[in-house]
Amino acid sequence: MAFKFEQPPERLTWYHLGQLLLAEAGTLTYDHEHYRVHGVSNNATACVWCGLLAYGDDGMVLTDLGRTMLADWKASPEGQAWLAEWADPDEPTAGPEPTPEVPGDEPARPSRPSQLDLFAS
Repeated sequence: MAFKFEQPPERLTWYHLGQLLLAEAGTLTYDHEHYRVHGVSNNATACVWCGLLAYGDDGMVLTDLGRTMLADWKASPEGQAWLAEWADPDEPTAGPEPTPEVPGDEPARPSRPSQLDLFAS
């Protein structure tokens, strides 16, 4: 039986992505000890309610809509950048090369007033 209580999201966000990627990999299995009601997290349950995931025998599975939206997201520039960073978090993202810090090379920062200074007479 397919549950569908909410409209599908217009675009996938962090709220859906982790659960969809786990389901795609076949690792979104049930854990009734940790998640006593549905066997999965609230995020995964919300993905069921909006038609992105469905209950399977051993765990959550992608629906046709979930598979399509995930494929579209993976092909998008946002998805490509996120997946590249996720695959190798130690790899720096594109941008200017960081300059090595040299002691005394940094401009002096003004000191922040203490919160107690607000009550000085």
